[in-house]
Parts: sequence; C-alpha cells; structure tokens
Amino acid sequence: MTEYTNYAQFNVLSVTGRISSARVVQYDGSEFLSVNVITTLTKDGQEMDVVFTNGNGLLALHKKGYFGSGRQVTLTGHITEVSQYYTKADENGVVEAFPRKRPQVKMNAVQVLDGGLGPTPKKDGAANQVVPAKITFKTDSPAPAVDKTPVMTAEEAGF
Repeated sequence: MTEYTNYAQFNVLSVTGRISSARVVQYDGSEFLSVNVITTLTKDGQEMDVVFTNGNGLLALHKKGYFGSGRQVTLTGHITEVSQYYTKADENGVVEAFPRKRPQVKMNAVQVLDGGLGPTPKKDGAANQVVPAKITFKTDSPAPAVDKTPVMTAEEAGF
C-alpha cells in the first residue's frame, strides 16, 4: 500500500444566516471576536451553527456596533471541522459524547464580502422586522489637487 500525505483541499463554504451571538473574548493578552451564526439548510428545515473567530476587521465592525446579534450576514471561509456531538469529561476523566442542538461547522479565514452585511433587527423588539444596514464613510482628506488642462493649438494636437 502506498503511503501519501493527505493535504487540505480548497473547501470553501459560503453561507447566509443570522448572528446568534458575537462576543469579544480576552485570551492570553489578546482579544478576538467569537461568532455563532445560525443558518437554515432548507425552507423550514434543519438549522446549522457556523462558528468562527476573528481578530481584525470583523472585530472592529463589532466594536462599532455593525456586527452584532440578529444581523443577517453572508460569510465565506474555509471549513475546518464539522461535528454533531460534543464531548465532556467528568471528574474521573471519563469522556462522554452528547448530541449538539444543531450540527456545527467551524470555519477559519472568514470574510464578509461586499454586500454581505444584511439587515439588522429593529431595536423596539418588533418580531421579524428588519432595517437595512446604514454605514457611512467619513473622509478627513480634502479633494485632490488637479492640474489645469494645457491649451493646445490644432497643429500641436496633430490636426
């Protein structure tokens, strides 16, 4: 039998769902965002959890209030693990497996591409009502200086 190395494939998942939890976690002197997104696999069908962590752009969006619970998002990332059970060890070291409420997919290198930030729930608690995302960009730079177009004669222009 030939032995070979099993390299990671280019497994990418794109999924749309709602953020069920997004929280900032402090660990070993750094902080990152831990996110759980719930998506539905078929109409009125089974749900699935998509979990990931992020320490840069999405963390910054979360701190500004744009990446919180209830927001609809479309994510793209690399699948690292799929599980339907979690394990727990008791005080004697005996490990037991328990079924998850929903199957779970762990991802890394997660991105929210252009147009991937969807609506957020209204703040008044009204069920199933959403408002579109409103993100404004502020620039402190003045408009760039533009040189005047030189005046040319017909002969200079080659006519």
